[in-house]
Amino acid sequence: MDTDRELQAQLLAEREASFYRTSYDGEIAFYDAVSSGNTALLEEMLANVPTGGKIGVLSDNELTNRKYHTIVLVALISRFCIEAGMDVSVSYALSDIYIRRIDKATTVEEVNAISNEISRDYCERMKNEAKKKAVSRHVVQSIDYIRSHIRENLTVETVAEALSLNASYLSKLFKQETGQTLGHYIREQKIQTACNMLRHLDESSLNIANYLGYSSQSHFIQVFRKVTGMTPEEYRRNYYHQSWMKSEDPQQ
Repeated sequence: MDTDRELQAQLLAEREASFYRTSYDGEIAFYDAVSSGNTALLEEMLANVPTGGKIGVLSDNELTNRKYHTIVLVALISRFCIEAGMDVSVSYALSDIYIRRIDKATTVEEVNAISNEISRDYCERMKNEAKKKAVSRHVVQSIDYIRSHIRENLTVETVAEALSLNASYLSKLFKQETGQTLGHYIREQKIQTACNMLRHLDESSLNIANYLGYSSQSHFIQVFRKVTGMTPEEYRRNYYHQSWMKSEDPQQ
């Protein structure tokens, strides 16, 4: 079979059919949201998936085609989550469970539902990974709040106020249970999000600073340099579109 000829024919057909395929940047951003346990961002992404678009043809049978795509989805999610710290055996076993369910599905709607369940299940498990060192309800709540409100101008005081707690009490408790200060955790989560955006998106430092609730671009750059040892642009030059299988990232 002439693969090159078939490839060109398929690309032409996709263009003529107004074919929809998730961009590379968008796809990686999606897997990052799942593997970082960012449930709020994941729900936003799932809610904004284009409807009526065509996906790649892996099979001429619509149901089989959707099953293949969902199997690819769970395979990639499982590996992203392993890279982010999920136990290998747990991730693979979970993947196997879902693949068996995909195999037994009898309708496209059922497969689509399984696809969303996979994303949410892995994302929630990764979110819970961050809570393992936490014991008290207040620390767990503060972690949840920070991750869900990462785009806001977070401080120890704003987090404590949102939870109706005394700031000094929460700071002391958080340090005792996690080994780091609450302020450090907030900064770490924001810079980790910024790193993901710089690796996979084309957003400017100004847009990222605004997205993460920094008071100014210069403040964002100052904090970023303090955490990573480089400016956002230097980081982007070193890590932009770097393979997710590599772990040389200072934030990993």
